[in-house]
Amino acid sequence: MQFPALKEAAKLGTNKRRLFIGAYGFEPRTLGWVNFQEGQGGILNKVIMFRYIHSKGRNRVRDLRKALANIGAPNPIDIPHDLLSPHNIENKLSRQLVQNFAEVEEIVLDVSSMTKLLILVSLCMLTNFEGTLRIVYSESERYAPSKEEYDKSKEDMKMIARFPSYGVESIVRTKCLSSIRMQGQPVTMVAFTSFNEQLIRHMLGTISPHRLLFINGCPPSDDYEWREYATQEIHKRLIEEYANDNPTNEKGYLARATSTLKYNESIECIDNIYKQFGTYERIICAATGSKMQTVGLFFSKVMHPDIHIEYPTPDSYYVKGFSDGIKMVHEIEIPHFSEFLKKIKYKD
Repeated sequence: MQFPALKEAAKLGTNKRRLFIGAYGFEPRTLGWVNFQEGQGGILNKVIMFRYIHSKGRNRVRDLRKALANIGAPNPIDIPHDLLSPHNIENKLSRQLVQNFAEVEEIVLDVSSMTKLLILVSLCMLTNFEGTLRIVYSESERYAPSKEEYDKSKEDMKMIARFPSYGVESIVRTKCLSSIRMQGQPVTMVAFTSFNEQLIRHMLGTISPHRLLFINGCPPSDDYEWREYATQEIHKRLIEEYANDNPTNEKGYLARATSTLKYNESIECIDNIYKQFGTYERIICAATGSKMQTVGLFFSKVMHPDIHIEYPTPDSYYVKGFSDGIKMVHEIEIPHFSEFLKKIKYKD
């Protein structure tokens, strides 16, 4: 199945009724798409914004509201989202999104400042939208942590890895991401590597998988190639424990790896996993990858509805900081969104 290309975001006009969905984040990329559209006039008719409670930093609410007003949306609808208690977000979204998207021809979903749970649930709630969906993402110029910060954190990582869990200790399961098919069968758990190994360890505290398959992340820039090795190094003990399921290539990197930006690579990777193990084993995916890997995970769920997705939310990070600058604003444009989803769903 051919998926729409990830391309540079388009400058939009006032020829369509349009809903914008985003989140008040604290990084510069929160304003990426909105500032990119500056000077385009009243291109938005409605706006829904997630406002984080217990956020990691000071959210750019005032700046974003001002920028949104400049492109036609002075009165956004705010949906509070408690990062420490995110379990009821599905019901909130179901009410707000469905009643608002019926009146528009196009939706812009800005995932740049959304949590992975918000990305997945928002896309789930839009599956019946018949118009054009634009999934937009602002790529940062510089990402945290730097290599120097990572190298300094290694001793702390060794200490933290001795403990079975750390942080909030919450795993979120939602109706739209769940599957009851093949319960009682052996479990293949699929997880994306990150800078937080505790996310996976916490999942293993509630699931006893038959096999654990890691998908490493490949940054799109050569300047960040070290991150592919770093995220693998963080998960070294678990990779060694499940070595038979996680082969490496000639460079010693995990053979199963996808771009942190090109979402279609994650779709292809999970599709291959499903074809190999999905007939006889239950597949549970942990939403632990990048934002665009998470977009790919959503489409994988649509293709294979019996995939079960869980979202681990411990408030623990080996390295803290935030990304800076805007390198490029990307988008995936999908006309007739609901019809597209029907076409990619496998007829089992």
